[in-house]
Amino acid sequence: MHTSALDPELTAARDLDPATPAIPLLELFRRMTLTRRLDERIPALVEAGLIKGPMHLGIGQEAVGIGATSVLERGDITTGTHRPHALYVGCRLPLGATLAEMMGRAGGQGKGRGGHMLVGDREHGLLGPSGIVGHSLLLSVGHGMAHKRAREGRVTLCVTGDGAVNSGAFNETLNMLALWQLPVVVLVENNGYGLSVRLDRHVHETELHRRGLAYGVPATRVDGSDVEAVRDAVAEAFARARTGGGPTLVEAVTFRDCVFSGADRGGYRDGDEWEGYVDPLTLTEARLRAAGTSRETLDRLTREVDEELDEAVAFATASPWPDPAELLVYAARWDGGEAR
Repeated sequence: MHTSALDPELTAARDLDPATPAIPLLELFRRMTLTRRLDERIPALVEAGLIKGPMHLGIGQEAVGIGATSVLERGDITTGTHRPHALYVGCRLPLGATLAEMMGRAGGQGKGRGGHMLVGDREHGLLGPSGIVGHSLLLSVGHGMAHKRAREGRVTLCVTGDGAVNSGAFNETLNMLALWQLPVVVLVENNGYGLSVRLDRHVHETELHRRGLAYGVPATRVDGSDVEAVRDAVAEAFARARTGGGPTLVEAVTFRDCVFSGADRGGYRDGDEWEGYVDPLTLTEARLRAAGTSRETLDRLTREVDEELDEAVAFATASPWPDPAELLVYAARWDGGEAR
């Protein structure tokens, strides 16, 4: 990973162990900036033919994934959904390997067989997210049960979207988490749209955290543009789960400042929906400046993020294509078996 030789403040923030309880706001800002710049870089990589398929970007939602993952400790598990790039950055996945996976190269975590939304990394506790709506919820039940039986104080962070709350998976999962008091934190990224369908057109109660209360699951709602608010709400939920207090539902209200995917034809948003929206990077930068962080430090941080991305893209494009002869061998080993 690229490291700063110029600014001790940046270096100190970046080099923290992922299990550090209180990650400085400057480091959270760096991770959000990296996520934003990654999502801004990806369309050019798609246009150049280096990445195939529709991309599900999370511009505007960075504070949710970064804030939530900042409380993870080694041994915790994260499950995600189809807009997962903030989770990749927040879980500290090696960016070069992640971009190689997006490009279908052998240097990726899945040796090029997963693509942008299916990056899994065992070492960093991230299960491969899924494009199936609500799928991550079902996985969280099994991992939550494993954590409870191991009695090691580990927690599963289950990230899902507002489009999943009407699924059978969501409601069945909440019921089982409550019934068995599993150490799982369900984080609903509520960006107001299930693809092109506005939230109030597919649910009557738009305060989605109330769904948890119906199952006896403690629930809260936070501003998804405020990385500190997300971090604090998830940290409280994790503390409760680690000590046997069972599950929590956290709803983070956010805004998708980009199309749903490359297949989005647009035309379903009203212009006044932007009123009141605060960009999470703008909000965090203002807090840093008010706390005394210099303009020079923030500019240097952005330059270093761009350098890190340049290095990651170079690694990915230099990575070889997978060897077709290894396809079944790798698949069998991943499943814990032997190739036939």
